[in-house]
Amino acid sequence: MAPTIPSPAAIGKRNCLPSLWIGSKRICEKACERVPQRRIAERLPAATKRKAHKGQGLDMLVSHLSPVIVEPKAFFLRAGWVVPISAPPIRDGALLVRDGRIAAIGKAKDIVPDRDCLRLEFPDGILLPGFVNPHTHLENTHFADKLPRRQPFAQWLKTMRDLVRQQTWDEALAAARSGAAMLLRFGVTCAGDSSFHGAALTALREIGLRGFVFKELICPREEEQNERWRAFLAWLNDAPTDELIRLGIMAHAPYTVTPTALQWAWQLASQRRLPLSIHAAESPEERALIERREGVWARLPIAMALQEVPTGLSPVRYLDWLGVLNEGVFLIHCVQVDDADIALLARAKVWVAHCPRSNANLQVGVMPLAKMLAAGVQVCLATDGLASAESLSPLDEIRFALHLSETHPSLYPPLPPERWLQMVTLDAASALGMEQLIGSLQIGKVADLTVFAVGAEEREPLEALLHKGKEAMMTMVAGRCVYLAEGVNPAKAP
Repeated sequence: MAPTIPSPAAIGKRNCLPSLWIGSKRICEKACERVPQRRIAERLPAATKRKAHKGQGLDMLVSHLSPVIVEPKAFFLRAGWVVPISAPPIRDGALLVRDGRIAAIGKAKDIVPDRDCLRLEFPDGILLPGFVNPHTHLENTHFADKLPRRQPFAQWLKTMRDLVRQQTWDEALAAARSGAAMLLRFGVTCAGDSSFHGAALTALREIGLRGFVFKELICPREEEQNERWRAFLAWLNDAPTDELIRLGIMAHAPYTVTPTALQWAWQLASQRRLPLSIHAAESPEERALIERREGVWARLPIAMALQEVPTGLSPVRYLDWLGVLNEGVFLIHCVQVDDADIALLARAKVWVAHCPRSNANLQVGVMPLAKMLAAGVQVCLATDGLASAESLSPLDEIRFALHLSETHPSLYPPLPPERWLQMVTLDAASALGMEQLIGSLQIGKVADLTVFAVGAEEREPLEALLHKGKEAMMTMVAGRCVYLAEGVNPAKAP
């Protein structure tokens, strides 16, 4: 029996106000929860403890007067290193945040703070744009303990299908909340989440994260595609969005969505200017099915819908044959690709999310990243979900990619640290169409940023971050401090 899923309108009526996270503890909006509120207050100077409704200072107390974190009009953030991504790192750098946007950036000595701004100082820290994790499955967070870490993809997919079918709405929401909280700890400020139930819509808003919710469209049978498409459209039309939460379309995969529905998805995305995401060319099984109608998936329901599709087409060329492979499309994985596919991906100007840990755990192969980058394919890094990856940390993903560059030098290029970091910031933002707003620290962009500890005397901050960075000290979204690690007290009285 299919799980009961609340409508997006009902979701939007829930209490979805963001909360501050201190370490692993969420500070709720309930006025009765006073103990954690006092603990936060003790970590701030008296000058910042003003009434929330006046909108001045960083009143991290959560009260009945103001159930959200009240941000000051301006922050002055200083760190041992500031890494804009779009420019070289700045030693003893700072930036000024005013009304949620970056107003100044440079050497700390050259920036004059606003009169009543809140000063946050991280002398041992590296301050950089918040990570963008463009492909996650937050609803699968609690599946991590129900699946072997490494197993063949076809076997994993069958187990996942059963787990998703059995998952209730409340279970999906609890999992999405857990996953979203993890993202904050790992310095992620924006996520692109593929959501079966749509629970990420609530979870991201509650946590205070920026994100795209890519509602999954799954319809492998032609006789069901009209009904499923109507239900999908109804959800999309009713889903509430705001300044932080946007919508996308996830046409799940060539082996789970009929050719006609794939075309509908692209047409809708084009008409509404929504990002379209598709799992594509992930496994040998997928390629055998699409290209030759062979292998263990040849008896899947989608096989009937593929009867009018010419054989000999790889998954990438199949999407092109359908007219779906266009600029603005965001493909996930693209491991099983050949030279012709790579040339086509570059020519179409699509973005590709590379999830190396997930690919390794599901034993689907290694992406020919060196060839793809050399050909001009636009590639960013993503973690995928906890059902196939060990964590939701972009830094962990980079570390595994560095390992692959040693074990598979013919497939993986020896990229410098700044290039890897660009793939989880500005490139990932570009894949979501958000590069004008986030992904780098530049005047006028939104203040989505994070801070990691690297050491005050570190001379190679990017190397140190990639090899030592674990969890963030602080995470800020749209000028709001939404996460502060346990034991961190960066506030300084003006």
